[in-house]
Amino acid sequence: MQELELRRVVAGDVLVPGDAGFEAAGRTMTAVGRPAVVVRCATAADVVAALKYAEAQDLPIAVRSGGHHAAGFGTSDGGVVIDVRPMDEVRVLPDDVVRVETGATWGEVAARLGKVGLAISSGDTASVGVGGLMAGGGIGWMVRKHGLAIDNVVSAEVVTADGAVRRVDAATEPELFWGVRGAAGSLGVVTSYDISAIRRPTVYFGTLLYPWTQAEQVIRAWAEYLPDAPDELTASLQLAPTMMADRQVPVAVQVCATTTEVLEPLRHLGPLISEQVAEVPYAEVFSDMTMPPDWRPRIRNGFYDTWSDGLAEKLLAARPRIPGLAIEIRSLGGAYGAMPADATAFAHRDARFMVNSVLMGTPEQQGRQPEAFDALWRSLEPDGAYLNFLSDPTDADLDACYPEAHRTRLAVLKQTVDPGHVFRNALSVPPRPEWTGGRRHLMRWAMRSRR
Repeated sequence: MQELELRRVVAGDVLVPGDAGFEAAGRTMTAVGRPAVVVRCATAADVVAALKYAEAQDLPIAVRSGGHHAAGFGTSDGGVVIDVRPMDEVRVLPDDVVRVETGATWGEVAARLGKVGLAISSGDTASVGVGGLMAGGGIGWMVRKHGLAIDNVVSAEVVTADGAVRRVDAATEPELFWGVRGAAGSLGVVTSYDISAIRRPTVYFGTLLYPWTQAEQVIRAWAEYLPDAPDELTASLQLAPTMMADRQVPVAVQVCATTTEVLEPLRHLGPLISEQVAEVPYAEVFSDMTMPPDWRPRIRNGFYDTWSDGLAEKLLAARPRIPGLAIEIRSLGGAYGAMPADATAFAHRDARFMVNSVLMGTPEQQGRQPEAFDALWRSLEPDGAYLNFLSDPTDADLDACYPEAHRTRLAVLKQTVDPGHVFRNALSVPPRPEWTGGRRHLMRWAMRSRR
C-alpha cells in the first residue's frame, strides 16, 4: 500500500511532514517525534489500513491515545503513528454499561457520564487518554472501592496485527480478553471498551495538610490506617520537591471517599494545618497536568505489599539530596486486592501501596540528580512496578510489571495474535519463540496465517 492509497481508504486524516497539524500530531507530553506518517483514525477500519500500510512499508508503529506515557510510546521517529484520538465516543448501553472509545480522555468521559449520574473507576488526570490508561490497568480515585479501570471491563474491540477486528469478552476469545486487561499495548490496538459503570454522581474529595516537619510521623500513621481502612476511602500522601518554598511545603493527604466517617482517623495523623474536603461531582476530581514544553520528567514507581519505616526513611532522606524529587504514596487494597492475581494480565493484587516519584525539570536543571534518583530506586526494592509510570523503562522493569507466570502466559498469547512482534516497545512482552525481527519474519508469518 502506498501513501495515496492510504489517504483514499482512511476516513480520518493522514498527515506527513509538511502537512498542517503534523508537528503537533507527532508530539506527546514528554517526547518530540518525527514519524513518517500519522494516521488519525476515525474508525477501526482506519486502524486496519494503518497496520497494512506499516507492514507494506516495513515501518514500526506507535499507538497514541492521550499521549501521556512518560516513555513517549505514543510517537516515533520514522514510523507510523496510529492516533486514535478522533475515536472518542462515549455511549451508555443497557444495564449501566458504557461503551468508551479509546481516543476519549477521562475528563471527557467523567463529564459526559456525570450528566446521567454515572461514573467509572479510572485515573485522576483529565487529559489522559482512555486507551493509554487502560493499557496499564487504571489506578484512580475509586480504586479501593471499585478496583482498577480494567476490573470493570466486560468486553473490548481490538484490532490485532493480522488486521482482524475482534470483539472479545469472557466467552469470546477469553484469553485475549484476559490479556488486553493489563497488557493491551503488547497485543493490538483496542478501539473501545465496554465498562460497567456505577451510580456515583458525587464523592467527598479534597486535601488535608500537615506540617512539613511532621512528615515521618504522618507517613507512619497514614500507612498504619490505610491498608485496613474501609473500602469507601482511597487516599494518597504527597511530598512536594524540596526546591519549592524553601523546603517547607506541607505534607498533603488527598482523599476521595463515599462517606465522611472514614476521614476521621486522617484528621489525627499529626497537628492538622487545614482540611478542605467537600462533596463534589465525580468529574471534578480529575485534575489536569501541564508542564513547560522543555521539561523531561524522570518517573519511576514501585508496588509494596507491606510498608516499613525503613522505606519511609529512605524516601525522606533522599529529598534533600534530590531537590527536584516529588513523591506520591497511593493506597491500594480493598476491591483492588479482592481480584485474583491471575484474573487479568495486571498481576500485583497483593500490593497495598504504590510509591510514584517524579524528578522534575529540564535536563539542564536536573544536572546530576538522575544518578541519585536511579540510585534511590535501586535501594527501595519494590515488589513490582506499574507500567504507566515509567519514563526510562528497562528489561528489569518489564519483569517487574509482569511477574514470571504472567509473562509466560502473555508470551504464549502474543505468539498466537502477534508472532511478528508488530506491537513492540520497551514494556511489551515478546512472543515465544523470541522475535527475530525484520520484514521477512512478518511475511513468513503472514503467509502461514493465510494457509
